[in-house]
Amino acid sequence: MLNTTNQSEAATESFKNRSKILLIVLTASFMAVLDFNVVSIALPTITTIFNVPVGLSQWILTSYQVTMTVTALIFSKLADYIGKSRLFILGFLIFTVSSLACGLSTFLAELVLFRILQAIGASMVLSINLAILMQIFPENEKGKVMGYFTAIIGLGMLIGPTVGGFIVDILGWSYIFFINIPIGIALIIPAVKYLKIEEHLTKENEKDYLGALLFIIVVGTFFMILNDLASKPVNFSMLIPYFAVCTVALAAFIRRELTTKKPMLEIALFKIQRFTLSAVSLVLYFTATFILVLIQPFYFEGVMGFSPSTVGILAAIMPLAMMISSPISGRIYDNLKLNSNSGIVKNYPMIGIAVMGIAYLICGYAFWSVNLILIIIMFLIAGVCRSVFQGPNNIDIMNSLPPEKANIASGMINTTTNFGLAFGTAMGAVLLSSFVAFTGYSGNVLYVGASTLAGVCGAILYISGILCLAGGLLSYRR
Repeated sequence: MLNTTNQSEAATESFKNRSKILLIVLTASFMAVLDFNVVSIALPTITTIFNVPVGLSQWILTSYQVTMTVTALIFSKLADYIGKSRLFILGFLIFTVSSLACGLSTFLAELVLFRILQAIGASMVLSINLAILMQIFPENEKGKVMGYFTAIIGLGMLIGPTVGGFIVDILGWSYIFFINIPIGIALIIPAVKYLKIEEHLTKENEKDYLGALLFIIVVGTFFMILNDLASKPVNFSMLIPYFAVCTVALAAFIRRELTTKKPMLEIALFKIQRFTLSAVSLVLYFTATFILVLIQPFYFEGVMGFSPSTVGILAAIMPLAMMISSPISGRIYDNLKLNSNSGIVKNYPMIGIAVMGIAYLICGYAFWSVNLILIIIMFLIAGVCRSVFQGPNNIDIMNSLPPEKANIASGMINTTTNFGLAFGTAMGAVLLSSFVAFTGYSGNVLYVGASTLAGVCGAILYISGILCLAGGLLSYRR
């Protein structure tokens, strides 16, 4: 009875402090997103300073997202044993300390290693952030909360490129990591004080360690394959073994998850059409977006001759539009649900990603024709469409599973999100290096020539647009 009473008091207290908890969760999520986007702007600079090809330097970005991809489901399961609050606080502490280590790194391998540690901390936070928010807020406020969540993601993407560009220009690339430290320290204290929610911990001892290991091998070797494809000339002596290991590990992982009593990933969940299609759409959405995130610094510097700070300002346009429109989009979504506009509500995400795909196709033409005004207009439209798609699509994923699966749903959102981010980054590098190599050039991408780079980046944006349109087809609900 005492435990039930304590849990009830925790639920009441978390509801009373839900605004404070929302601020804590949003701030931590903001920092994790900010860190990726700050680094993306600095990638051409780091590539040049470390004197490495883009196929290697992109691991500064990809290692972060791959690590988050392979650990999200693990940590969402771990939350059932140690509690969401403890996992969240521990994760943000690791994230803050490893940010300092990243800034002090002196060579590429060291930086990538600390980025992996940083990603582990970020994954602890992001794997259960939505589960926390969906638990403490009532149904009639979830659209608004998801709008705030999407807006803060947009804010991280907005400030990341802008601040990152100025930091690289004025202080140097190391300081893009140091900005996490004061905010991280300031957040830990209120998190310890207020982040106390109702927890239903499991005492089951059986954990799927083998499944987790196989999943890590599958995702890790998959991105090693993409890394080899991005590095020219392609090293087939390594590519073929990676492919073999990935294929065998994938088959073993699926068999393991279908036969073990307590799987890390319940394969049966993918029989739920709403869950599966929404998750795949999310992967396509982030893949398309982060192909653009990777190529745009190379385009604006190599084609238009802009400085990193100017590139940061241009890269902030789409996230700014997303940030401003997200709360409005969330409230519209809530109102549509209250007014029983079921047809529009069901296809709200589809509208967002489909129009975004059209904007990317037009942006591809603008890249090819070096039309800055048209690029800016398409960035603004795509940013608004991102707010229309992302929040409601996440709600679809959360609501497609029963409440007791909330941690898994939140972890799946984080897994698919980070897989899309990593896949988009890696594919951006593969497409950029492959298209440039096809022209016969083998040096630094920035020096391939403005007209050639404009055509290459335009063609890559066409691919991003097609991916979004495919996501729109999957998002359609009858």
